[in-house]
Amino acid sequence: MERLSRVLVALTRWGLGVCALLAVLVALYVSLGRELVPLVAEYRADVESKAEQALGLPVHVGALEGRWSGLAPVLQVRDLQLGEGATALRLDEVKVVPDLWASLTAREVRLARIQLGGLQLILRENEQGAWNLEGLPKKDDAPLDPAELLQRLRQLGRIDVFDSQVTLHPWQRDPLTLTYVSAGLQAGASRQALDLRATLPDGQPLALNLRSRASAGAWREGQAEAYLSLPQSDWARWLPPRLLGQWHADALRAGGEFWVDWRQGQLQQAVVRLNAPELQGAYAGRKAAGVNNLALGAWFQRQEQGFDVVVDSLAMDIGKRRWESHLQLQQRPGEDAAAERWQLQADRLDLTPLTPLIDALAPLPDKVMAVVDGLKVTGVLRNVRLVARPKAAGDQRLQFEANLEKVGFDAYRNAPAAGNVSGSISGDLGQGELRLDTDAFMLHLYPIFAKPWHYQKANARLTWALDQQGFTLVAPYLKVLGEEGKIAGDFLIRLLFEEGREDYMDLRVGLTEGDGRYTAKYLPEVLSPALDEWLRSAIVKGTVDEGYFQYQGSLNHGVAPEARSISLFFKVRDAALDFQPGWPQVQHVDGDVFIEDSGVRITAQRGMLLDTQVSDVTVDIPHVEEGQHSHLYLNGDFDGSLGDGLKILKEAPIGTGEVFAGWEGEGPLKGKLKLDIPLAHGQRPNVQVDFATHDARLKVAPPSLELSRLKGDFSFDYDKGLSGKGISLQAFGKPVTAQISAEGQPGQMQTRIDANGKVSLKALTDWLQFTQAVPVSGELPYQLQLSLGSRDNRLSINSSLKGLAIDLPAPFGKAAADARDSRFSMTLQGPERRFDAAYIDLARFAYAAPAGKLAQGRGELLLGAGDAQLPAGQGLRVRGRLEALDLAPWQEQAARLAGDDPGGSARQNLQSVDLSIGQLKAFGQELNQAVVRLVRGGPAWDLRLDSKEVIGNARVPDAKGAPMVVRLQTLRLPAASAAEKQADAQAAEAPDPLASFDPRKVPALDLGIDKLYRGDDLYGSASLKLRPTARGVTASDINLDFKGLRINGGGGWEGQPGSTSSWYKGRLDGKNLADVLNAWGFAPTVTSRDFRLDVDGRWPGSPASVSLTRFSGSMDAALRTGQFVEVEGSAQALRVFGLLNFNSIGRRLRLDFSDLFDKGLAYDRVKGLLVASDGVYVTREPISVTGPSSNFELDGTLDMVRDRVDANLQVTLPVTNNLPLAALIVGAPAVGGALFLVDRLIGDRVSRFASVHYRVEGPWKEPRITFVKPFEKSR
Repeated sequence: MERLSRVLVALTRWGLGVCALLAVLVALYVSLGRELVPLVAEYRADVESKAEQALGLPVHVGALEGRWSGLAPVLQVRDLQLGEGATALRLDEVKVVPDLWASLTAREVRLARIQLGGLQLILRENEQGAWNLEGLPKKDDAPLDPAELLQRLRQLGRIDVFDSQVTLHPWQRDPLTLTYVSAGLQAGASRQALDLRATLPDGQPLALNLRSRASAGAWREGQAEAYLSLPQSDWARWLPPRLLGQWHADALRAGGEFWVDWRQGQLQQAVVRLNAPELQGAYAGRKAAGVNNLALGAWFQRQEQGFDVVVDSLAMDIGKRRWESHLQLQQRPGEDAAAERWQLQADRLDLTPLTPLIDALAPLPDKVMAVVDGLKVTGVLRNVRLVARPKAAGDQRLQFEANLEKVGFDAYRNAPAAGNVSGSISGDLGQGELRLDTDAFMLHLYPIFAKPWHYQKANARLTWALDQQGFTLVAPYLKVLGEEGKIAGDFLIRLLFEEGREDYMDLRVGLTEGDGRYTAKYLPEVLSPALDEWLRSAIVKGTVDEGYFQYQGSLNHGVAPEARSISLFFKVRDAALDFQPGWPQVQHVDGDVFIEDSGVRITAQRGMLLDTQVSDVTVDIPHVEEGQHSHLYLNGDFDGSLGDGLKILKEAPIGTGEVFAGWEGEGPLKGKLKLDIPLAHGQRPNVQVDFATHDARLKVAPPSLELSRLKGDFSFDYDKGLSGKGISLQAFGKPVTAQISAEGQPGQMQTRIDANGKVSLKALTDWLQFTQAVPVSGELPYQLQLSLGSRDNRLSINSSLKGLAIDLPAPFGKAAADARDSRFSMTLQGPERRFDAAYIDLARFAYAAPAGKLAQGRGELLLGAGDAQLPAGQGLRVRGRLEALDLAPWQEQAARLAGDDPGGSARQNLQSVDLSIGQLKAFGQELNQAVVRLVRGGPAWDLRLDSKEVIGNARVPDAKGAPMVVRLQTLRLPAASAAEKQADAQAAEAPDPLASFDPRKVPALDLGIDKLYRGDDLYGSASLKLRPTARGVTASDINLDFKGLRINGGGGWEGQPGSTSSWYKGRLDGKNLADVLNAWGFAPTVTSRDFRLDVDGRWPGSPASVSLTRFSGSMDAALRTGQFVEVEGSAQALRVFGLLNFNSIGRRLRLDFSDLFDKGLAYDRVKGLLVASDGVYVTREPISVTGPSSNFELDGTLDMVRDRVDANLQVTLPVTNNLPLAALIVGAPAVGGALFLVDRLIGDRVSRFASVHYRVEGPWKEPRITFVKPFEKSR
């Protein structure tokens, strides 16, 4: 123990000594180094020489510095240049740390560390694709020796590069510059490590780590581990085109991480994690496609036998669809090269979005691409397994199997298309099998069938074989369930590769418990278009008890019909057959349908066409050569109703719809039908129908014509029309016999119906929808002809009118027993109805009007000889010539027929009247050679009348209440007859000519007459205005100028017929009364400078019954400066006052002054005011005659009713001697009056006057004048 202690103490001492020695040596070493290292700058040339020998390159050192750091020297080289010329490497600053111990042991210079800053390198690609490094000196063109490189790296120790830049110049692309490049390289005897960091042009970082184990002598047995981190940058901008080959990238925005393990000269492990937000590109000029949000996770593992590649995560967005899958690849070597096996497995492959990616990116041959584009595969593959033996021979080089989920593909060439295929598939390059078990299955056998077949469920087994001659597809068993029923079938398709050889198909399909609506599915495309269209629409519905379809022959287009055989059969029950568009469907059909190469045949034992039973129906559509049109031939019997037959004629596309539009019927109908209908559009069918009916009813329209008890045998031919024999019926309640003839020709069907019978006028007007009252009654015998067809649709009626009474004035009226041949015709079709009528030689009528709008038509009524012509404008015009026309009976007839609307409807439709009348009787006048013209003038009628008696115009407005304006240039009244003159002479009271007229019906009228004649005697002019009131009519602005007598003022006529009254307020005046009397044909017994008579009164009756015996009112008369003509004989001296006999005013206006004397008597003024009441006149102011020296005054009562006078007469006159006065006193007043008239000629030379008072009594014509008393008065 003691010895052990001594040993430990000794060791401690020695240890401490050694440590002290080492410390002294280190201190000495550091001190010497600090002293000696700065002296290295003096050895710059020696360093250049040694470096040139070591590197084999020219070396230039701009400055060399040394310093001591820690236990090692640090050499700092500035402006270092390696090499010469453009390839020389220039470094601003290089720091070198020598490894002294390694250098001593290896007996050569070795470095511990080299630090480089500001290194700039350029990698440039030339046209041949080779890369050259610019920025490093080139020693020679000798290939790189890895062993030598490792040895030199071992000498350099650790190399650090800071703040450097590397630029890559791909050929014909923008350069890629990596900035902030930092790298650390550590090379030992057997281990190497590289750490690299750089920044891409977009600012994203890039990192690389490499760890390797390799010696210079055995570098091939070395191993390496690498890690690469790439940012999510768009690499499409930087990748060289040569690297992409024939692909071009529009966008490669991706990034990820990569781990690699390399040993024994092989890749042992690898891991990839890639995320690509956007990848877009194309191959060889194709349309670009892309994916988004790609996520890839995969690893590689080397096994003892082969290797495994697992893609445990692969997902991407293709369009708007997310695509995901998991893949596994195994490679296993075999005992020999042919046994090498590659196996690929995938849990799920969605095929739908892959087609556009394959089109854009897959480097496949054009033929393969055509197949991919043609098939357009969709759906999903599950549990996919592919086994490939690349070096094996035969079809076993590639084997596959997978589960199908709703896989679909289009038809390609003559191969069928399918959809919603679910099941399993397996096979190799020469053969395979598909087991189908799917819902909503689609199969399209193109090109035989134009449309695909859809089924609810399908089960099948399909096999195929592929050899050098072609492709064979066989379905030995196919069972499907569809809406059309249960279907089973099989087919074989052989597609040959050799050009010119025909593809072939053998197809058989059987149907049970089917639905007839779907039979069109199994019509092949090889049928003619017209036949195919008909078959697809013929069977609308029904039950298919059994059906069969077979196709054998070529699949090629354009082959001869003999190259294929087609058979199709359906046994239908309770079916609906639409044998032609537009025709009614045949319902409840039981029959068979055969479609063969020879054509189409349909036989039906029974069916219903509308409500008509059809039986023994056959439909035949024979096969026709190319270029010809198919025809449908139909024959059958029917037993139904007349209504069904009419409905077919109206609705069927045989051109009879417009002819029979609106027709109705009922009753039995039985016959045979034969049709020949071209299936090509635009061709005429051939229709023949033979039928019979009895006790039927038929309603023809428009206008509606009711035919009952119809019986007969009929035949309808579409080329000719309708014909019939033995026809009887009732029309308008009367029996009719008829005959029908077909007069048409192909393309112009025409039917004529001839009938004889009678019809009451009321039934005829109701049928014609004529509501206006007509002056006709009785029964009309007729011979009717009705034409129906494409050429003419017209109704014509001829009649003798015997049995028909026409209540019209002559010459148009007739008794029922008289016969007058007349005719009437009208069109029954078209937008415009035309009417034509003739009434012996008295009238012609032509009229045209829109259907249903009779009042909006246009026409002409011609009276007399000639033909009526249709005018161009709307409305009715009347023209012609009549020998004589009495207007009064026509007015009475018009009043009876018009009712409350006198002429309203006719006036609205009438446009013009132009008549020449030999003798016209109107308003009590007879007009000779009268021409009457009536035309529309805006909102009014303009009337023009030209005759010997009347010439003038009138304007009748449409507006209610607006006045008629009548302007007559000439009105010639007939001269007074002898009877009228005698009545005037006797002053007889005539009856009121307007007693029955209602003044409330007098229209508003403005009347003007320029020249008024009576006979040849010109009276003058006249004008007045009539306006209706609630009680009658008023007259204003009366202005009459008759032979110097002017009548002005206003008046009225009021009341109801039989109790009317009239009034007048105005003035009668003129100049010289003698001229007026002379003009009226009377003796000029009184002269005057002017005269007037103011009248304000009324009388019972019309204005035409004015009479002094009924007058009530006032009369104020005045004459100025005139003379009463003297008469001889004292007995008539005082009859001068007979002028004031008002009872004879009417007679005096007729110039009957036979009771006046013709002696003259001058006066200055005559004045008087009379007030009347019912014909009794009282002098409100005495009637006075004031002369130059004599005056007369009459004051009293004049009773015109009783023809009596009761008045006082006062005479004031000058007396020159006593004889006149004595005569007056003794009772000779007549002599005194004569003396007065004589003395009046003397003037006012007498200064004294004598007044005498008389009494006048008795009859007005012969009054008793008695003297009362004389008196004198002073002047």
